[in-house]
Amino acid sequence: MNMPNLITFGRLVLATVSFALMFFGQWAIAFFSLLIAVLMDVADGKLARHLNQVTKQGIFLDVMVDKIVIISAFFIIGLEINIIFFYLALLMLIREYSMDTMRSIIASKNTAVSADKFSKIKGVIFMISMVGMIYNKAFNNDIIIWQDFFEILSSAGMIFAYITLIRFFIKYKKQLLS
Repeated sequence: MNMPNLITFGRLVLATVSFALMFFGQWAIAFFSLLIAVLMDVADGKLARHLNQVTKQGIFLDVMVDKIVIISAFFIIGLEINIIFFYLALLMLIREYSMDTMRSIIASKNTAVSADKFSKIKGVIFMISMVGMIYNKAFNNDIIIWQDFFEILSSAGMIFAYITLIRFFIKYKKQLLS
């Protein structure tokens, strides 16, 4: 396993620790550990490109860790802070299952699947929302406008997520339906 993939795996471990800390009410420590995990997400890809160590396994691992971290965080935020995020996590699960199913069908037909620019935007929006909600909980920032902002931002992320799902279906409709 190369260094960028180790960083990605470390991000999963650190995020898991962060989620456990949330359940034990240690929101400030959870916030900082999750913030480090988010920064590791930026670092692993840049390092892989810089060292020319981009691998299929690394790309797969990075995407899977992103899904696990974001969906898990939103479930916990939904249970502990705001129920809206629980329902967003359910919508994310449906979307991810749909995307993975379509990707599997496409892959079985030996067609290369390219990433959508909206997917990156969606990921950034979800990361900001996730970290922001945890920051608010950790530091008792009960300013309603920030709570509303992160709810709206997360909803925008969900719109981007479903736009990418629709765009994917349209782009690969022939392969999916044949």
